Amino acid sequence: MKFKVALLISLITTIPTMAQEMVAPTFKRCQHIEISEEMQVCFNRTLMEHVMTTLTYPKGLEDEGKVLIKITIDEEGILQQPEVIKSFSKLASDEAVKVLRSLPKILRPATENGEPVIITYTIPVQFKK
Repeated sequence: MKFKVALLISLITTIPTMAQEMVAPTFKRCQHIEISEEMQVCFNRTLMEHVMTTLTYPKGLEDEGKVLIKITIDEEGILQQPEVIKSFSKLASDEAVKVLRSLPKILRPATENGEPVIITYTIPVQFKK
């Protein structure tokens, strides 16, 4: 069965919005980047590519819809348990959570003004046949 998965990434943080210098968490493939805006682009692209290449349309899933998943990366760069915020199907939710749990290791946590911080992302994953 062919399907499409649309992935959009929006940033919601527990960090004050007036942050001076915010740098996204760092995946291995992004470690050479030094400009914070480019780091965020690389982080988003790596996250999107991982989901797009790893996600499979669950067997038995008949409907189409969106699953909203919240991921939190702590001050040590450790991905906390992904949390389903909204979903149209348990099968889709389980698949989205499984894929996000398998993200590549984060080498460096997000930082604000050079200090490690907790950061939260909300990831909408659209399941379409």
